[in-house]
Formats: sequence, structure tokens, C-alpha cells
Amino acid sequence: MKHYKILVVDDEPANLQKLKRAFVEEYHVLSACSGEEALKILRAEPVDAIITDQKMPGMSGVELLEKSIGLNAEIIRIVLTGYTEVEDLIEAINTGRVYKYITKPWEPMNLRITLRKALEQLELTRENRRLSAELEKVNEKLRRENELLKSQVEAYFEPDNIIYKSRAMREILSLLSRVVQTDSTVLVQGETGTGKELVARYIHQKSRRANEIFIPVNCGAIAKELAESEFFGHVKGAFTGATAGKKGFFEMADRGTLFLDEIGEAPQDLQVKLLRVFEDSLIQPVGSQKPREVDVRIVASTNRNLREETEKGNFRQDLFYRINVFSIYIPPLRARKEDVRPLAEYFMRRMASQLNKKSLQLSPETIFIFENYHWPGNVRELENEVERMVILADGGLLMPDLISDPVRAGRNKARKSDSLKEQIGELEKRMILDTLNTCYQNKSQAARALGISRQTLITKLRKIQTIIASGNDSGQ
Repeated sequence: MKHYKILVVDDEPANLQKLKRAFVEEYHVLSACSGEEALKILRAEPVDAIITDQKMPGMSGVELLEKSIGLNAEIIRIVLTGYTEVEDLIEAINTGRVYKYITKPWEPMNLRITLRKALEQLELTRENRRLSAELEKVNEKLRRENELLKSQVEAYFEPDNIIYKSRAMREILSLLSRVVQTDSTVLVQGETGTGKELVARYIHQKSRRANEIFIPVNCGAIAKELAESEFFGHVKGAFTGATAGKKGFFEMADRGTLFLDEIGEAPQDLQVKLLRVFEDSLIQPVGSQKPREVDVRIVASTNRNLREETEKGNFRQDLFYRINVFSIYIPPLRARKEDVRPLAEYFMRRMASQLNKKSLQLSPETIFIFENYHWPGNVRELENEVERMVILADGGLLMPDLISDPVRAGRNKARKSDSLKEQIGELEKRMILDTLNTCYQNKSQAARALGISRQTLITKLRKIQTIIASGNDSGQ
């Protein structure tokens, strides 16, 4: 306790010595024989507690304690008084100027106990203030980090940053404009890496729920045994280790948008429970007997053919019909070559800004290779490829020698195969058949995705079928 400084004040030397002896073994003790001398000490040194006699010539003990407030508001104030002065002291205590008054004659042990309790309370107050200050610093840091992350996410997923030039993407955004202001469930289909989450965020940011939370959940990344708790929450004591209640994804997304990424990966048990939420807007946390109502906009995505999955028994048919209210298909990057260059340039500028590399440009040769590569990983693969090139670049043009071997090899392989006419024909056939398959043979949707009319698609399909039939006849 020696780190505490105690100021004892009494105009009688004998009483002052008695006070010093009472505390000198436990505390660092300062002494004064008048209120004026005590104030000088208070101005010169930090003091934790004042113990003063009330009746002194010149300045009384209560007057001293009142003046000490301006020098140190949290200091412990104890006054020693005779019985005749109690009424005045009660008023001082009620106004917060005095921690406690002790009547004379006082006992050293009782006085020490009183002071010790007061210092313990003071220590708690200081510790709480210290912790509050640290918590405020942490919160401020978290606020700054949150703002930074929010700005980064907004920059990445800002609707205006849906980079495109193709007619297919223009048609998709036109379709979305009709559904964003509703609460209808949207199913976003497309291969991995085509930007399904970007489209989901676009739907949220253009909706009436834009100011509420957007929660993305990868249905295939959650362990089966944890799925129910993760999606619907649990109450305290629901299972071993549930030491506190927890909100699930649906409750966290209440009044906002829940993006169920790769919903085709959801286990069968979870599919049943998801269907109930979609139909009734009710969730039941694990261990709870009372359902809770939620208001959530659902956007789901898949890279699977869910119609085929329902036929195989891998996906519930009733759930498929429930989420297939408004379906859009994001074509693979190879089916919208016009988007390759603007996307590559956007990724280059963003990465160059992060790495503080200026004046970078994609060379015409690099753009040619990019536009003639099939991009099996779609936009995500293109983004990673450009990021790699920017990291390796010293400045100026991003030349083909910076392109990774798989991309160059894929392009070279195409160049060495058939004639240009045959390559174009084969590419067109593959794009049409792939797009039709992904669109579940819906010719109108496939035509929009390919950027051609439905009649043109039908004409090209007849030509493809004729070629295939001819090939089969010759092979017999």
C-alpha cells in the first residue's frame, strides 16, 4: 500500500503525530498543520486521501476539503470532528464533499479500516476508468477498422463496379431492375467465379433493405452437425458447450438480406428447415420451444443444375420451387468475351493502386491472349491472373511474358489446333450447348445470356444438330 499518498492535517502537533503513526507503516504519509499548508502540498503533489481535523484556526477541515475538490475531484476526504459539529458535516457529506466523518475520540484501527475500504473503492473506480478508456480505444480502433473494411467492401462490391460491356450482362441488369425493389427470392445461377455474390450484393444495395445488413453464407462450408445452430441459433444450455445463447444467420439478417451461396451444397436435414423458414418466416433456435419471426430477403446461388439434382434426389423439389421464384443465369466469362478487357483493366487499376504502382497498362498482345483464353475459373481466375501480373510488373505495359504458363499454354493450344474457322465454329457450339445446359434448356434465357435473339439461337441449334447427326451417320 506504500504507493498511496496520505495527507493528514491537524493544528495540534500531538494529534498530528498520532495521525502519522496510525498510517506510516502502510502508506506514504504527508502532514500539514493548517488548511493553507495542506493546499500547498495538494498543489505540489498527487495525494490519494486527506484526513483532516474539522476545527482548526483560519480554515476549517470542511473548507479545506471543499477547496481540494478543484485540485483533485476523486481524492478521498475524511474529517475528524467533535459531536457538536455533526449537523454541518452531514450537509457536506450529502453534497459529496466528504467521504466519511469520524467522531472523536477516534481509534487508529477503526480509522485504518475506514481508509483501507475507501482506497479499495478508489482503486476499483480507477480500474474501471482505466478499463473504460482502454475499451474506448479498442472500440475506436474497431470503428476505424470497420469503416476501412466497409469502404473496401463497398469499393469492391459497389453496384457501379459491376464491370461489363457485353449485351448479356446488360440484359441481366435490366432483368434485375424489375426485382430489386421487391422482396421476392432470387436464385443466381452460374459457374464458380462468375460473380454471383457481386450480383447478390447488387440486389441488396438496390433494394429497400440497402441500409440493413447483408450476410453472405457459404452453405457448403458449414459442418453438417453445426448447420442448425449456425442458421437458426441456439439458447443457453441447448447442448454441451452452449454456455450462452447465440443468434443464427437468419436472426442476424433480420430486416436485411441473407445470401445463401451454393445452396445446392446444403445437407438434406437443413433443406427441410430452410423450407419452413421460407414459407412461414419463422425460425426455432436449438433448445427453444418458441419460434421467432424474422423478416429476411433471400438471395440464393448455385453452380449446380438444381433441376437435375432434384431428379437425383440430392435436392428437395419443394425447396427448389420455393427458391426458383426469380432466376437469373450469369454466363461464364468465355461466353461474354467483351467483358474480359474492361474487367482486366479494372482489376489492374485496383491492384496497382493498392501496391502504389502507377502508369500500368495492358499491352495489346496481353489483351488478345486474355480474350482468346477460355477462363475455366471465370472472373475470379482473371482477377487472380491480373493481380499476379501487377505484382511482377516493374511499370509500363503488362506484356505476355508476365502471364502465367497455364493461361499462355491454354491460348497456344487453341492456336495450334484447327483452322480459325473451325476454332470459331467449335467455340460457338460449345458456348451454345454449355449455356443451354446451364439454363436448363430454356432457349429464351440462353439466348439472352449469349446476347443473341431466340430465333438466331434456334437456327444455330438446328445447324449444330445437323452437324452432329451427319457425324454420327458417317461413323456408322
